[in-house]
Amino acid sequence: MLITLMRTHIKGYVKNSHSMDQAELKRRVVRFLYEYIILIIVLIIGAIVWANVFQSALVDYLATDRWNSRAVWLGGAGTGGLSPATFEIFGFTIQYQFEGYSDYSFFYVHWGHNILNGVLPYSTEFGHLEMDGITNNNGLYIFPPLTAIFYAIGILIPVDNWGIGLLIASFGYFTALPVYGIGHELSSNRHVGEAAALTYLLAPNVLYHTTFLWTNPAPFIFFFFSGFYMLTKGKRHTGTLLIVTAALFKQTAWFLGIPLVVFLLMRSRDSEEGSAQSKDMPRLQALRKAVGRYLDLWQFIISVIIVIIFAGVIMFPFIIAQPVEIWINLRLAMGGFPLESFTNPPPYSSPMRFQVLLVMASLPTLAELIDSLIFSGFLLVLGVIVLAGLMFLEPKREGETKVYLRRLLFLTMLMMLWVNLMGPRGVYKYYFTLMAPFFSIFSSASMASSMESDIGFSVSMIWAPILFSLMILIPVRNVYLAYVLLIFLIYVFVNQVGDFWYYLTAPGRWIRKRTSMFAPLTSRFLSLHERLTAFIYPEEFSQEMTIVDEHRETES
Repeated sequence: MLITLMRTHIKGYVKNSHSMDQAELKRRVVRFLYEYIILIIVLIIGAIVWANVFQSALVDYLATDRWNSRAVWLGGAGTGGLSPATFEIFGFTIQYQFEGYSDYSFFYVHWGHNILNGVLPYSTEFGHLEMDGITNNNGLYIFPPLTAIFYAIGILIPVDNWGIGLLIASFGYFTALPVYGIGHELSSNRHVGEAAALTYLLAPNVLYHTTFLWTNPAPFIFFFFSGFYMLTKGKRHTGTLLIVTAALFKQTAWFLGIPLVVFLLMRSRDSEEGSAQSKDMPRLQALRKAVGRYLDLWQFIISVIIVIIFAGVIMFPFIIAQPVEIWINLRLAMGGFPLESFTNPPPYSSPMRFQVLLVMASLPTLAELIDSLIFSGFLLVLGVIVLAGLMFLEPKREGETKVYLRRLLFLTMLMMLWVNLMGPRGVYKYYFTLMAPFFSIFSSASMASSMESDIGFSVSMIWAPILFSLMILIPVRNVYLAYVLLIFLIYVFVNQVGDFWYYLTAPGRWIRKRTSMFAPLTSRFLSLHERLTAFIYPEEFSQEMTIVDEHRETES
C-alpha cells in the first residue's frame, strides 16, 4: 500500500515536472521569437538582397577576359565611359557618377597569389606577378599585413579567383550583427537596433562598393564595430583586441584607436566629490589624487601590454624579415600630394580632395590656400585634436556607461568624417562604406545628442541613413564632398536640426493625436501585447501587479 502510494506521488510529480518543463520551453521559444523575429526577418531580407547583388557581380567578374582587369560601368558614354550619366525624376534631370575601379583584380587577386607564392609583401617583387600569360605590375604594397593575409585566404577558396570577393561580401553582411547590437545596447531599445541593421544592409553605398565592386574596407569595419559592441557589453579586453585587429588591416583604422584609448584610460566616477579635500593637501599629493580620480592608469597599462603582445605576435614575422621596408611602405599610405591645377579638376584616377570643391566654384586663390593647409596636414591634425579633446572631456559617470559610449561613438563618427574630408591623400567613394554603420546607428537627433539612457524608435531611423548613403554614391565625384560636408554639419548642429524637424512635423503629430480612425485597432494591439508580455515575462508582470495592488491598498 505504501509502495503503491509512493509510486502514485512519484508519477504525479514527474508528470507535473514534465508539464512545467513543457510550459517553460514553450515560454522560452515564444520569448525568443518575440525578441528576435524582426531581426531574423531583417537578416533574411538582407541576405536575399546581398545574394542577388553578389550574383550580378559574379556574372560580371566571370565575363571579364583578363584576370587583372575587372572594372564596372562608371557613368555615361562620353570620355571612355567616365562622364556622368543622368536620370529623370519628377521632371528633374539628375546627374550621377559611380566609381568603378579595377582594384579587386589589379591589386587584391595579385597580392593574394603572391603571398601564397612566398613573396614577401613589402618587397618590390611583391608588385610583380606573371599568371595565365599575363604580366601584372602594381607597385608597392602599403597596407598592414592582415590585408595581404586576408587576400591569400580568399585565393585559397577553390573558386576562380572570386574567393576574396566572397570573403569581403561576407564580412560586410555580418557587420549588420554588431550594428544591431550597438544600436540596441546604446538605446536600450531593440527596435532601434533592428532599424540600424536594416538600413545598413540596404545602404546603396555599401551594396555597390562592398557587395558588387568588392572593395576592401569590409573586414576592418567588421572588426571595429564588433569590438565596440564588446565594449558595450563590458568585455574590455575582447573589444580592445578586435579593434586592434581592425588597425592591422588598414591605416584608417588607426584613428579608431583614439576613442579606444580614451575609453581605456578614463575612470568611471560617481561625482566630482573629493575636490574640496584636495585644497588642503600638498600640491603633489593633490595632483596624484586628481589623476587617480580621472585616469585608470593601472588597467590602461594592462590593456597596453595585452595589445603589444597580440600585435607583436602578428607583426613579428614581417618585422624580422623586412624591418626597414615595412615602415617605409606603411608611411607611403599616410602621405599626400598637392593639386596639380587650381583651375581644372583632377583626373578620374586621382582621389578626391576637399579643395577640389573650390576649384569647381572657380575660386583658384582660395583653393590654393586650402590646398596648402590640407597638404601640410594642419587641418587634419587640428580637427583630430579638437575631437579627441572632446572625447577626453566627456564625463564617464558610474552607471551611465551606455550613454558615455554613445557619446564616444558619436564623436568618433565626426572625427572619421573630418579625416576623410581633410586628409592630405584624398578619398574615393568606397572609403565612406565605413560611415554606413555610423549613419545607421545615429539616425535620429535623440541617438546623436540625448543624454537619456532610453531612446525611442523614430521614422528618421529608416530614411536618414539611406538618404546619406545616396548623397555620397550618386553625385558627380568632383562635387560629392560637398554633400559629405553637409552631413558633417548636420551632425555638428544636430540639436538645431532636431528642433527644426520637430516643428516641421508638428502638424502630422497633431492630426495623428486627434484622429480616432485607428483607435480600435491600436487598443486591440495593446491588449494583445500586454497579454503576450505577461506570458513571456511572468516575473516582471507579477512584480508590476504587486506594485499596482500595493498602490491601490495605499489609496484605499
